[in-house]
Amino acid sequence: MAALVWGRGFSRAWLRRSAGPGCGRHYRAAVCTELKQPLAIEEVTPRPVRPHEVRVDVHFCGVNFADILVCRGQYQERPHLPFTPGMEFSGTVLETGTDVCTVKQGDRVIGVSGLNGMAEECVIDQKRLWQIPESIPLREAAALPASYGTAILALERRACTQPGETVLVTAAAGATGLAVIDVATNVLQAKVNDAFLHVMQRKSTGKVLLSLK
Repeated sequence: MAALVWGRGFSRAWLRRSAGPGCGRHYRAAVCTELKQPLAIEEVTPRPVRPHEVRVDVHFCGVNFADILVCRGQYQERPHLPFTPGMEFSGTVLETGTDVCTVKQGDRVIGVSGLNGMAEECVIDQKRLWQIPESIPLREAAALPASYGTAILALERRACTQPGETVLVTAAAGATGLAVIDVATNVLQAKVNDAFLHVMQRKSTGKVLLSLK
């Protein structure tokens, strides 16, 4: 599986697991043991959750350009080897710390982990986790945190986009560009050049499903 991930150049691929019994003692993770080399699937021992943390049964993990860079040693953050990449994921809550009040066991969630998302389990601070409605499939939900988080930060926090203003999107073929168009037009009530709107109707996302089975 790791060879397949690298063979596709981490082109918005996916890491998927099927939840099931018997995952309590160990879980599998895609581990970067050497930069610029295929990831290795290894058995990992779970660690206890701290009072403010949540353990999530990861169903899907998005693979972003930043994941490519971190596995090549070219990202702004350089974790010590070995490490598990994966910056965004979706899944269900397995366990909560004593101080957690935002989610409960069984909730469907998305999260921004920074690292550790490409695994069957992920322990994360409750502040970096959000519940999602039952109507949103976990597969699609896993693509939301990085792309839409970036779009909201750029348009609302940095550009302070106002209703009626025009937003120029120069790279609208990927997830972040599509998210910018969606947020600009449907949330902030701004205008986007018509030349870019056709990409919203594209049926192919270029996403790949990968399995840890």
